[in-house]
Amino acid sequence: MVPSVQYLSKAIIDVLTYFGWTYVSILASSDDTLPSVMDEFKKEASRHKICFASSTILCYKDNFIQIIKNLQSYPKAQVLVLFVNLQDLEDLLNEAHELNAFFIWVVSTPWKVPINILKKYNQSVGPIIIIQMRSYPLQRLNEHFQAKMKADSYTIMNLHREHQIPPSPKIMFAVNAAYAIAYALRDMYNATCPNVSSDCLVRNRETFMTVLTNTRFNAPFILSDVQYTVGFDRNDNGLALYDIFTIQENNGSLHFQHIGSWANKLTLNTSQILWEDNMVPKSHCSKTCGEHEMKITDQGNPCCWDCVKCDQDEVLINNLTCKKCDPGFQPNIDHNNCSELPLVYIQWGDGLAIGSVCISCLGILSTIFVVGVLVWNNNTPIVKASGREFCYILLSGVLLLYIMTFFFIAQPSVVICSLRHLGLATSFSICYSALLTKTNRITRIFTSVKKGIAQPRCINLVSQLSICLALVTCQLMGLSIWLIVDPAEVTESISLDNKYRILKCRAGDMMILFSLLYDVLLILLCTAYAFKTRKYPENFNEAKCIGFTMYTTCIIWLAFLPISYVTFNYPKVQVPTLCASVSLCAFVILGGVFVPKLYIIFYHPEKNLKSHQWWKGVSHVDSSHGTTGEVFQSH
Repeated sequence: MVPSVQYLSKAIIDVLTYFGWTYVSILASSDDTLPSVMDEFKKEASRHKICFASSTILCYKDNFIQIIKNLQSYPKAQVLVLFVNLQDLEDLLNEAHELNAFFIWVVSTPWKVPINILKKYNQSVGPIIIIQMRSYPLQRLNEHFQAKMKADSYTIMNLHREHQIPPSPKIMFAVNAAYAIAYALRDMYNATCPNVSSDCLVRNRETFMTVLTNTRFNAPFILSDVQYTVGFDRNDNGLALYDIFTIQENNGSLHFQHIGSWANKLTLNTSQILWEDNMVPKSHCSKTCGEHEMKITDQGNPCCWDCVKCDQDEVLINNLTCKKCDPGFQPNIDHNNCSELPLVYIQWGDGLAIGSVCISCLGILSTIFVVGVLVWNNNTPIVKASGREFCYILLSGVLLLYIMTFFFIAQPSVVICSLRHLGLATSFSICYSALLTKTNRITRIFTSVKKGIAQPRCINLVSQLSICLALVTCQLMGLSIWLIVDPAEVTESISLDNKYRILKCRAGDMMILFSLLYDVLLILLCTAYAFKTRKYPENFNEAKCIGFTMYTTCIIWLAFLPISYVTFNYPKVQVPTLCASVSLCAFVILGGVFVPKLYIIFYHPEKNLKSHQWWKGVSHVDSSHGTTGEVFQSH
């Protein structure tokens, strides 16, 4: 009927767990079965991750002062779990008081703690919690015992009066055992052999044991206001019921204060416990790790660990492990899971994008205005002398450069990526092919004049347009073949600082830079021809304008290409920078080549007359190439 010591271990563990005490010291007396009880507790506590700073079996020759000092060497283990007899408990409390030692005393005893322990306990040594098996006085048995003693001899009566022998708490279990057997016999007899002699019970011992372990009844001879069920658990042990007490002071005297009980689960009234500063003392080896910190445990003692903070790019997947997020992911705010990096690409609502679009729209309107003016003055000498067809080709290229801004700001897709790849390089090639054709023609004409050679070949309109078209076609065919071999795709790359994903065309930026190499060649050739014509007669104004345009363009490109490469991983900076650079190149062409013409048309219309001396040489050659006539007249 006495509960197994396993229940006592579970009750103590539940108390320790309730208060968060995971690091304790254990003491056990060497007598009786207390060392084995301590071993059973240690096994059960280890399964609940409760660790032990020290584990000591007390012998009668031990120096308790040294034992207390040894316990004090583990300041983080504030809790002492005691499986000790009354004498050892008194000695430990006395020595702790002498050494001014402070502990949380968890005393376990299968039977009732005597009242005289109150005389040995001093509150300065720390709070004490007592876990003891519940027992009740058997009033009718005590009355029977007293009557029996009176009927016995005088000697026995005097012995009882002298020593005041209290009833043993074990009597309750003996009485319960007798009743359990009686109930089991009755139930078995009624079920198996009610009409047969009681000998049948002897022949069914196994059946009797089964009936006995299933017996349940209210305990006899206990107070009327207490319900206590007698029975057995699945392991045929008696049901456990423990009372939990603490010692408190009231009106200057100490007394036992009932604070809870345990019957397969813990019930505590913590308001009855008077902690110092109203704070539950701590007894654990290591502090609780903070946010984003993992435990590095001592392999020999899982209750002791160091806290190490995870790196910023790591998440805490459990208390013991930090893990770096996969590429394209980042820790969330709580650093307990990985989330996808934000997807970044230039959007229409971004400030830089709005600025780029405004610049582009201004350029488009300016180009349309220039085209309108030239068309309105299409048959005037200044338009005809500039080569009307080349003017319109050049303006179409400039218009495409402004339009490219919209393709670069649009969200990347297969179509957009293809148009970016084809459009930018082709737009530049249209502009610089037209300028290269014009400067080459001027150079060849002046060279032939200096050498006294007849008019050079391929300077008429059809030949010049064919050369310009061939230069543009080379660029367009190369880009088309490239796209067929390596089609455009939309991909996601990760920024260098691994803070965001970049939505972009696959290899788009580097592909665009490579595709511009052809345009760089056109720019260099055009600049070289413009440089060669820098000393030609002053009245040949267009060569000087083209020269100024190409010098400025070279400066822009020297800045544009490095900036585009450096901002490769920053799309919200790179794209507006690219758009601004492209628009600036278009403005340079528009301003350098066409503003002088507009100036004459609007402010000096008298110079835009065929009879004016500046245009005297126009009649000597094709009217669409009046500059050629100018050259011949100058020489």
